[in-house]
Amino acid sequence: MIMRASGSSLTMLAASAIAVAGVSGFMLWPAFTASEARALECGRLLTQVARYDAIAIERDRMLGELAQARASASRVLREIPAVADQAHLMRMLAVGASSDMGTQTIVAGDVIPASASGKGGLRAVPVTVEMHASFERVMEVLARAEGDRRLVRPIHIEIQRAAFDPNARGAKQTDGALPLVEARLELDAVFGAAITAAVEEQP
Repeated sequence: MIMRASGSSLTMLAASAIAVAGVSGFMLWPAFTASEARALECGRLLTQVARYDAIAIERDRMLGELAQARASASRVLREIPAVADQAHLMRMLAVGASSDMGTQTIVAGDVIPASASGKGGLRAVPVTVEMHASFERVMEVLARAEGDRRLVRPIHIEIQRAAFDPNARGAKQTDGALPLVEARLELDAVFGAAITAAVEEQP
């Protein structure tokens, strides 16, 4: 015997299914809407994070360029102290005794204007360094002067090969020793405070 559902049963089943779907939709729609909102918020936050990462990368790049600029400036720019500080000059230019170092004489002269016009508040201490040493030691002294933190200007450099004189003070000849030269370095170390043009033009 075959059982057939009545029309009313089918209608009730369909109505129940529609009711369940409606109730489910009614209950799930807020969750679906909240999920969409969260997805949009996540997208917005990810965009902001990407923007912040780009800003951080750009900041790091600029900091690196700034560090390089400061390093380049430190290799070129020099300080101008307020005082002569001749003791520092002597210590900086003096080299120790060795087989390639004969004699060294350092003489600081009287203070002179730092510019040819003589105007302004900058002054300079002229320094003369005479050496009987190897060429490398002479270049070492010159490199010290040019690499010092303060402004030291080479004015005149004279180097010539020295003939060996066993009677000369500090003369010493050793097999394999570097040949010595006679060198005269004339430098000046700038100090003082610059005066503006407006002040200089005042009578």
